[in-house]
Amino acid sequence: MTSTEQILHFSLGPVQGFIADARRTRDLWAGSFLLSWLSGHAMAALVDEAERIGRDPSGVVIFPDVLPDAMFRAIRGHIEEFPYIGSLPNRFKADATGINNPGAMCRNAVLRAWANVESEVYSQFIEPVANDTTRKIWARQCATFWDISWVQGAPEIDGEGKPLDGVWLDQRKNWHTHFSGQAEPGDLCHQMGNLQEISGFSRLGEKSKQTEFWDRLTALRNVSPLDVRAGERLCAITLVKRFFPLIAENVIGWEPGGQAVDVVHWPSVSYIAALPWLKEADGLRNKDQSAYWRDAQNNLAVNTMGEAASKLFGLPGNGFFKLDGHLFHKDGIRAWPEKELSGQTPVECEAARERLLIGLADVQREIGGAPSEFYAVLIMDGDSIGARIGEVPEQIKTGLANFTDQVRQHFDPSGRDGNKSLGVLLYAGGDDVLALTPVDTAIDAAQSLRQKYSTAFVDAGAQAGSFTMSGAIVYAQYKVPLQAVLKKAHHYLDAIAKDRNGRDSLAIAVMKPGGITFDWVSCWDGDPVSELCSVARDRSSFSGSLFHNLRSRYAALFQTEEYTDREIEPAFVKDGHLMAAIVRAEYLRQGNVRRESDSDVDKSVASLMAIGQPLKRKANAIQKEQQFSFDGLLLASFLSGELMGNRLKGASGEQ
Repeated sequence: MTSTEQILHFSLGPVQGFIADARRTRDLWAGSFLLSWLSGHAMAALVDEAERIGRDPSGVVIFPDVLPDAMFRAIRGHIEEFPYIGSLPNRFKADATGINNPGAMCRNAVLRAWANVESEVYSQFIEPVANDTTRKIWARQCATFWDISWVQGAPEIDGEGKPLDGVWLDQRKNWHTHFSGQAEPGDLCHQMGNLQEISGFSRLGEKSKQTEFWDRLTALRNVSPLDVRAGERLCAITLVKRFFPLIAENVIGWEPGGQAVDVVHWPSVSYIAALPWLKEADGLRNKDQSAYWRDAQNNLAVNTMGEAASKLFGLPGNGFFKLDGHLFHKDGIRAWPEKELSGQTPVECEAARERLLIGLADVQREIGGAPSEFYAVLIMDGDSIGARIGEVPEQIKTGLANFTDQVRQHFDPSGRDGNKSLGVLLYAGGDDVLALTPVDTAIDAAQSLRQKYSTAFVDAGAQAGSFTMSGAIVYAQYKVPLQAVLKKAHHYLDAIAKDRNGRDSLAIAVMKPGGITFDWVSCWDGDPVSELCSVARDRSSFSGSLFHNLRSRYAALFQTEEYTDREIEPAFVKDGHLMAAIVRAEYLRQGNVRRESDSDVDKSVASLMAIGQPLKRKANAIQKEQQFSFDGLLLASFLSGELMGNRLKGASGEQ
C-alpha cells in the first residue's frame, strides 16, 4: 500500500449486553439478527461510497468476506433469498482509501438504521400509551445505548511483512470507556437491569399508575401475551428487540426467513426440550393427542398456542404440536398461573389443572414416556482467529466464509439434509455459532461443526489441524432463566474450554435452578468425547448405581479441592493406575458383568478411565488430566438417562 492508503477497523457493541439479555428465544434471535444487520449497514456504507468514487467494491471490506453474504446483499437491495440468521460480525477491517471520514460514515449508517427500527417500534406499540416521561426515557436510551468505535490509519508492516493494524481496536479500547450519561434513575427493566423501565413511574408511591401504564400497553390490539407478559416492565432496548420480529419486514425490506421460518413464533426452551418426544408423538398421532388439545382449549383461559415455529422441525403445524411447550411437561402445568386456568374459584382452577395433568398422562402413556426437561445451549468459537488474521488474511477470510455456509446448511430448516431436529440456529457469523438444541443432538452438532470448521480451512489452503475450534454445551432445565444459561455457556467457552483447558476443547455442564450440578471438559482429539457418547448411548454394561457409587465413595480421596493449603496432597490422588484398579473393582461388583470376558471388562474400564481422565493442552502438548473427573461419569449417567433412544452419533465417528 502507498502512504496515501488508509485502513479502517470498526467495532459495534455492546454485544453480550444486547444479545444475551434475553428472556425468550425470540429475544435472543432478534438481538443476534439486529446486531449483525446494523454492522452490515456500516459495511454497506463503505462499499456504496467506494462504488460512487469509482473504486472496485471487492477490495473495500478486507475482513470478513461480505460481498457474497446473503444478509449483506439483501441490505444493499440484492434479495435473492430471505436471510434470517445473523451472519455478519460486529467488527470488521476495511480499505478506506479515498473515502472521506469513513469511521463517521459507518457510525452514521448504523445510527440511521437503528433509528428506523426503534422509531417504528415506538410509533406502533409505545406511542399510543406514552406519557412525557416515557418519551424522554425512550429517546435517551435509544440515543445512548450503542458503543461505536473505530481506528483509522496508514498501514504498517513489521519486519516479517505482517500487518500491525490487527491490535489497533484493542489498543483503542484500553483507553476508551463507553459512557452513556448518568446512571439510570427509577425502577429498572426486568430484562436489562441497568436501564430504566419506560413508564417512568415508581413502585414506591406510584404503583397504581405504573400498573395502569403496562396494562394499557398489553391491552393494545397489536400486542399479545407472548409479546409482553403480565407484570413485565421493560426498557426501550428490550422492547425494540421484543417487537422487532413484528415489524421486521416493513423496516428491513424483506421477510426474514421467507416462507421457511416464522420469526414471530420461535420455539420456547420447554418446547425444544420436548422435541425428541414430539418426534415420537408425530409417528403415533391418535385420539389421545387430539383429546389433550381439546383439554387445553377447555381448561385454559388464555390462548394455548405456543411459540413453536414448527417449520424448523418438520412437525405438523397445528393442534397438539402447536401447544405452548410448558403444556408438554407436568411441572409446566403445575406452574401454570392460576389466573390463566379456567374457573372462577381456586377449587375450579385446581380442577382444571388436574384435568390437564390427566390428559397429559394419557398422551405420555401412549407415546411410552415423558419428554426431557432439559435442552442445550451450544456455542462454538474459533481459537485465536483475531491474533492470526495478519498471518494469512485471505486464507482466513475464505475459510470463515466456507464455514458460515456449512453451519447454515447444517441447521437448514427445510430439512433437506435430514437435520430437522438438530435445533434452532440463532447466529452464524465468522467463527461464532449460537444454537439451541435438544439434549440428544447437542454433542453430535458440536462434533459436526468442529469438523466442518477444520475442513473449511483445509479447503481454503490451510494445513490440517492448523485452525481449531472450541465449544461449550450447557444442558439446562427449561425452568432456569435463559439469560442465566447463556452467561454460563459463555463462561464455559471462554474461561474453561479456552483458557483453562488450552483451547481446541469442548466444555459441558448441567444446570438446574440451583446452579451447575456437574461439569466436564476435554480436548477434542483422542477418545474422551467419543467415549462419553458411547457410554451414554449404551449403558448395558454399567449399572445405574456404578457412577454414583464411585463418586460417593472415592471423590473425597481423589479430588484435589478436598485438601487445604496446609495439608500435603497424598501421592495417590493423581495415581492413574490406582484409580483404574478401583474402577475395575467397582465395575466387577456389578452382578450383571460376572460372565464377561477379561477383554470385555478391560474395554469397559478403559472407557470409564477415558471419561475420568479427559485431555488438556499444556504448552502445545496434549496430556491426560492426572486428577480423576467423577463429574465426567455423572455426565455420562445424565446423558444416558435423558436420551430417548439411540440418538447420540458421535461415538461411532459419524459427523
